[in-house]
Amino acid sequence: MLISARDIFVEIAGKTLLEAMSFDVAQGDYLCIVGPNGSGKSTLLKTLIAILPLSGGKLTLNAQAISQYRHKQLARLISYVPQSGGNHLSFIVEDYVKMARYSHHHVFSEWQAHDQQVIENALNITECQAFRDRKMSTLSGGECQRVMIAAALAQDTPLLILDEPTAFLDPHHQVAVHQLIRKLNQQHVKTIIEVTHDINHAAQHSQNVLALRDGKCLWQGPAKQFLDADRLQQLYQQAFVFARHPFHDRLIAVADES
Repeated sequence: MLISARDIFVEIAGKTLLEAMSFDVAQGDYLCIVGPNGSGKSTLLKTLIAILPLSGGKLTLNAQAISQYRHKQLARLISYVPQSGGNHLSFIVEDYVKMARYSHHHVFSEWQAHDQQVIENALNITECQAFRDRKMSTLSGGECQRVMIAAALAQDTPLLILDEPTAFLDPHHQVAVHQLIRKLNQQHVKTIIEVTHDINHAAQHSQNVLALRDGKCLWQGPAKQFLDADRLQQLYQQAFVFARHPFHDRLIAVADES
């Protein structure tokens, strides 16, 4: 088991953000975390990467408490792609991706041929080679998101955590980014934890789903069992209608506006 959480509890300034949450993430898993705004999704991610400390419970990575890892040790195990893109950054794409290798170096170490090969692989997998010499501030949202994922790949970790990686992207780029994430999981054996508001994507393409509401786990289980009328009503306080996808016959859910 890569990650194990048992009754984790997070409180800040007297406010409970996560309460009595337990779940496991196995090596090679693709876990989608879903839930309404304010349900604790981003708080959970920040806890997993040790930005926020636990107030109670037990959270382990490779059977060791996450709080016991030094920063560089953790950076060799977990890479993180934040929700907002890097369009505001003035870095050259290749230079930005290179910075992700920091956890594999110390102050006196030199850039090695292996480091450059890791960078080339990351740029190739994410199809960023064509704009590797451009400033990130000149890229589209979809291009910038691919660069952020390339940097996470260059970090060379077994676990990749993404916070709403397709937020603010148009449908074409949403599909492209999700295809890339599935490729990383299935072909490059990366364990994926992704926060998403796209419940159909979570149900169809991840392996497991963790559904949060009010800082608590409302439901967790196999993705193929997630789309249930009563469950979605309880999770989002919203009715949904269901249909079968015309091409692959999978169940899809749409919020009922009637």
